[in-house]
Amino acid sequence: MKSNKIFTITALGLTTLAIYLFVAAPPPLEEDRGEMHTIPIETALKIMQQQNNVARALYTKEIVGQGKKRGIKFDEEWEDEEIHAGPLPAQFLRLTAESLERSPVQLGLFLGSDYAINKANAFEGQQLKMFQEVKQSRKANFFYVGDAQRYAYMAPDIASSKPCVTCHNEHDESPKDDWKLNDVMGAATWTYPQQEIGYREMLEMVAALREAFREAYNAFLEETSKIENAPPIGNRWPRNGFFLPDTETFMARLNWRSSESTLSTLVSTTHESPEILAQGETD
Repeated sequence: MKSNKIFTITALGLTTLAIYLFVAAPPPLEEDRGEMHTIPIETALKIMQQQNNVARALYTKEIVGQGKKRGIKFDEEWEDEEIHAGPLPAQFLRLTAESLERSPVQLGLFLGSDYAINKANAFEGQQLKMFQEVKQSRKANFFYVGDAQRYAYMAPDIASSKPCVTCHNEHDESPKDDWKLNDVMGAATWTYPQQEIGYREMLEMVAALREAFREAYNAFLEETSKIENAPPIGNRWPRNGFFLPDTETFMARLNWRSSESTLSTLVSTTHESPEILAQGETD
């Protein structure tokens, strides 16, 4: 009887999560749903990084990579009034981080490196020490930042495309010019002030991050619309020709690809941590 009740609660929780992860416009979350159990913040931040991996891969490969082949321009100085081009992948992530800063959700994102082109992105102190471990192991690191009173999840940013490597090697202000494919070029660090959160809070984090992706992509479309003979914006992608997907098309693909990994991580967490399922249980 006891194990059956645990399964029922878990199934309800995961069903709620599935609806909110895969449905484009879910109904408002009920007050008494989504907080039956808590999950470790390490798991939640890992999920944020998974979402980020999908968004960055989608933007890098399907928008920037394929877009350049079609003549769509991307430039580091894309915000300059005289330059009409899209942001590079690292700048897309920076736009995402800036959007998160404006969100009421206390989720932080910082993309740093020990060889940062922009000095503001250079790791220092404890984060630099942790990054050296990440760089050596090529695996994510979870730790507590005492000064900021935040838990942090640092994931390696690996050079997976030749254009990224070439750009960093040829940049005038780059402190390193011998990057190679598969090098750990930096790391994305996610932070949050609580050690455990409820499902509702986790969903709010996912929603805030996806809204940040949306705002970053909107900024890209707004800029490219200023280009002379700008590509048509609709439901087609650069690999199909001189086109760009609109925000809804981009986000639909992003949400679907990232939701599967998110749900899989949560299922594996509940299986590995049965004590999480016992919360709120009566004998």
